[in-house]
Amino acid sequence: MDKSKEKYPEFLEEENLAKREANFYSLDNDYLTKKEKAAIEVWFQSPIKIFWIVYLFSYFFFEQVRPVFPAIYASLLIGFINTKVNAKFLERSITIFYFLFNSYLLWALLIYLLIQNEINWVIAILLFGMDMTGILCPGHFVLDTWANKFVYGNPKYGAARAIFGIKKFAFEKFYDEKLHKQSIRGGKRLSYFFTMILLITTIIFIKPPS
Repeated sequence: MDKSKEKYPEFLEEENLAKREANFYSLDNDYLTKKEKAAIEVWFQSPIKIFWIVYLFSYFFFEQVRPVFPAIYASLLIGFINTKVNAKFLERSITIFYFLFNSYLLWALLIYLLIQNEINWVIAILLFGMDMTGILCPGHFVLDTWANKFVYGNPKYGAARAIFGIKKFAFEKFYDEKLHKQSIRGGKRLSYFFTMILLITTIIFIKPPS
């Protein structure tokens, strides 16, 4: 253990606070303006919304394939596109995004489909959970791997640095460069592994049971 931390425990406390801030993004952070925060939400949420829309569209109009596969690939595509966009594009997309992909509208549609028995409860719960948390959103695997190259922490901070040209965040004072490099290498390996698994799964399961 670092001797300075043994002698000055407040250093350790400051380091722990910095790590917590790095990993838990807050809309109340002081690093970004309100417009930049809204743009980062567009960057983060668009793969989720596209998954929703393509899943429901495929569910009703492409009965020859399992709807989860078009939804996965659409979400991955949007994730990839979001690694190429700039600040102006995201900021111009804010109004359109929140109008067309408003969560309340999607929830209302989901409730309507449930009432009409057009969709089952398991699918509805999974879609709702993804919209609320972002967990298991395919496009986020792309975003997280890309954003991790810029900041070892929450991917929204990594995206903010890359998109808005932020030089350094205060919590990076305690950066572990070695761990960051290991994380980048690990992320690349995982992306190759998941790509292979997805392709194999698609070939085997894309067609619904007869």
